[in-house]
Amino acid sequence: MHIVIVGAGRMGREIAFRLADEGHDITVVDNDAGCLEQVANTIDAMTLLGNGADYSVLSEAGVADADLLIAVTNEDAVNMLCCLTGKKLGVKNTVARVRTMEYFRQMVFLKDELGLSLVLNPEQLAAAEISRILRFPSAAKVDSFAKGRAEMVEHTVADGCPLCGMRLDHLRGKLTNGLLIAVVERGERVMIPRGDFTVEAGDVIHVVGSPSAISGFFKEIGAYKRSVRSVMILGGGRISLYLTGYLQGAGIKVKIIERSEDHCKTLKEFLPKAEILLGDGTDPAVLHEEGILTTDAFVALTGSDQDNIITGMYARREGVGKVVVKVNEDTFRLMAGNTGLDSFVLPKNSAAETVVSYVRGVQHSIHTVGIESLHDIAYGKAEVLEFSINGDAPNLGVPIKDLAIRRDTLIAAIIRKSSCIVPGGSDTMERGDTVIAVTTKFGMKGFADIFED
Repeated sequence: MHIVIVGAGRMGREIAFRLADEGHDITVVDNDAGCLEQVANTIDAMTLLGNGADYSVLSEAGVADADLLIAVTNEDAVNMLCCLTGKKLGVKNTVARVRTMEYFRQMVFLKDELGLSLVLNPEQLAAAEISRILRFPSAAKVDSFAKGRAEMVEHTVADGCPLCGMRLDHLRGKLTNGLLIAVVERGERVMIPRGDFTVEAGDVIHVVGSPSAISGFFKEIGAYKRSVRSVMILGGGRISLYLTGYLQGAGIKVKIIERSEDHCKTLKEFLPKAEILLGDGTDPAVLHEEGILTTDAFVALTGSDQDNIITGMYARREGVGKVVVKVNEDTFRLMAGNTGLDSFVLPKNSAAETVVSYVRGVQHSIHTVGIESLHDIAYGKAEVLEFSINGDAPNLGVPIKDLAIRRDTLIAAIIRKSSCIVPGGSDTMERGDTVIAVTTKFGMKGFADIFED
């Protein structure tokens, strides 16, 4: 596909990198020569210096013949204007980054009026991810499928865990009843394990099952952490706004520490039921004064990766049960990997996954089953794909043991009505099911791709 991306900031570069890696013809437009130089040096893409909202610049970028225009500058209004102009030029599909809460609330109306194919709100996506993690504080990462009927959680196996030394085919019906260990990270290796695989201490496992089955699993292995009832948030930006809404909706008490007086006033207007505190949350004395020793969870959401990591490490050292840290750069997550922190959220990654999933869906034929959602796991070395089988699809009604499923792919779960089925050899996939597949092969575009040619 020919794709034009307006905005070469952190998010634009991440999206461009992933789409170029999948073989698309990418053109990146920005009025910052330095950002475009970073694109040219790291990504197989064309670059164009200019205002992406300008009709002539978009024309020069080839928007009229493009399959998709993605506008991800830092200005919502510019993004929407880019998409509107692109539509006038004849682009088939448009994606706009919209971050401001007032605009985002009007998206049902604006999406139709502007002809937007997809509205991208990285802050809202990051907040949703954090709220999922806080629902399962025993997990480092949580991905949700089929409207929450199935979850995939990430967990590091500790020394002395009952899983250690056990083969997977001996676990079924015991510790992993109703669950499937779908992916294992061991050092630099990422594996889709078979029945003869033996779990070891230090393995990072990715487990699929219903929410209730996952809670039971953590209790069985002695890793269960009590439900979060209070959260301290450092930083009062957009993610904090969205996250507080999710948490208060679940009956969780929220305290936000923000150093900007103006930000505090805005937060109090939007979040009258939250406790908003003016102060420097990187100061240990402030954190103690505001109750870090009694809070169930600590979430660091400032604009500084370093501040988030350092305060997160401090909260962990002070005994906070669950710590979630937002970082903007993968390098900081890798550097902090051995600090005791396990839950990192990268807004640009959540947004890029959404765009890649959408692009693969656009590519795929309307007559076949495409991807409903896509999530990266294991530091981007594996993908989890969700398929909704609402029409004709290959190999329906055939027992899984008789199917030629790719060696690098695993059917992890089948959601049928309200049930999450961990499939065995005699189970089948049927019309109306939602199927969760895990794979180390990148670039799958539809349900048919999980089978051998």
